[in-house]
Amino acid sequence: MKTGSGATSGAGDSGSAGAGSEPEPAAPPARPSEGAPKPPRTALGRLFQSVLVRFVVGYVLLNWVARWIAGALRAPLYALCDWIAGWWGGVYPDVGYPRIPEAMAAVAVPTVIYWSFVSLSERRRVRELGGGWGGLAEGGMGLLLGAGLFAAIVGLLALAGAYEVLGRQEWTVVQWSLPAAAVAFREEMLYRGIVQRVSEERLGSWLALALAAAWFGFMHADNPNAGAFDGLMIALFGGVLLGACYLATRCLWLAIGVHAAWNFVEGGVFGTPISGYDIPGLLRSSLSGPQWLTGGAFGPESSLMTLGVCTAASSALLTIAWKRGHLRPVRLRRRTHPPAPLPPLPGAWRAD
Repeated sequence: MKTGSGATSGAGDSGSAGAGSEPEPAAPPARPSEGAPKPPRTALGRLFQSVLVRFVVGYVLLNWVARWIAGALRAPLYALCDWIAGWWGGVYPDVGYPRIPEAMAAVAVPTVIYWSFVSLSERRRVRELGGGWGGLAEGGMGLLLGAGLFAAIVGLLALAGAYEVLGRQEWTVVQWSLPAAAVAFREEMLYRGIVQRVSEERLGSWLALALAAAWFGFMHADNPNAGAFDGLMIALFGGVLLGACYLATRCLWLAIGVHAAWNFVEGGVFGTPISGYDIPGLLRSSLSGPQWLTGGAFGPESSLMTLGVCTAASSALLTIAWKRGHLRPVRLRRRTHPPAPLPPLPGAWRAD
């Protein structure tokens, strides 16, 4: 067919097209967006078009089922670590506090559950956990940002005479902070990946951010040495900061990196309480001064110094989100068609 069409064209219009010239190839059809969901084909698929259904089911899976499965894997993972330690003639006993096995489960279990749930319920690629090397780079930037923010807060507290280093401990104590860092995976997939992202489809970016931040703070108000004020501070600095990380990138890796590094550095390096939990770190330290400055027994996360530093970082990230067109308006009426894909990530952060 191609040869016959070319010969007819050349004979009939030799003045405009040279003899033997071939027609230009047709442009390929536009590819659908990788993030666009496929239309549902079953009753279950149509059920999961409901924002409320996906919100509730996702919350149950990440908040309760993931923790139950991770707890069930504790004994087998300790047995695995004990077997590996046996190669060097040692043992890795369960001593009653979270260590490397809990960290392994806290990363793997929620990741598998979130990926599977979003893939099946929304019928699309899980681009918020994609990105390849770009995603790894984004996570690395999150680690640097989280560690840098908390180091800046400690520096300001030290300048104010509220933070003092008393000594150092063996490097092995950092394993106690690994589970605290690994918790970032489940909490970011739960609060930013489910609560904020799913509710945003109806509430818009600002209300969804407020909802996820308030929920995040409320759940931390039940921690040891915590109260209503501490939960409010977690919401205002942590919930907004991590939500802004998601809005700026439309991926979870930056928020996961910030959250993980913050928890690890807070307890494992500087030796301060992590959201009310006392965890030993490389530095033996003490906090002294008014509670509004030090955060008291809850730790620096309840300090007004932390609120000031993180508010500045959140404002910068929200400005980035606004400039990239990542903010969505309120939409209370239900769509009759699948939601539009999220804005693509810029440059190397594109999830290809």
